[in-house]
Amino acid sequence: MYRLELDRTMCISCGNCIDSCPELFEFGYDGISSIIGAEASDTQIRELEDPLCSEKAASNCPVMCIKLYRDGEELV
Repeated sequence: MYRLELDRTMCISCGNCIDSCPELFEFGYDGISSIIGAEASDTQIRELEDPLCSEKAASNCPVMCIKLYRDGEELV
């Protein structure tokens, strides 16, 4: 199981995550990136069976506000 986390307080709204992984990321109502299907909060979390393109999105984030974990171990 994978765990995707986004710290929205660090996000600079560059859109790299959305360009890299539009099936998991979108701009929220406030113009800050958000994880699709996650609860609205400063730190968004979504559990995934398949990481899809989340690793690419995390790697392309210039402020490193996206983290991906597999079985509790940080991948990115």
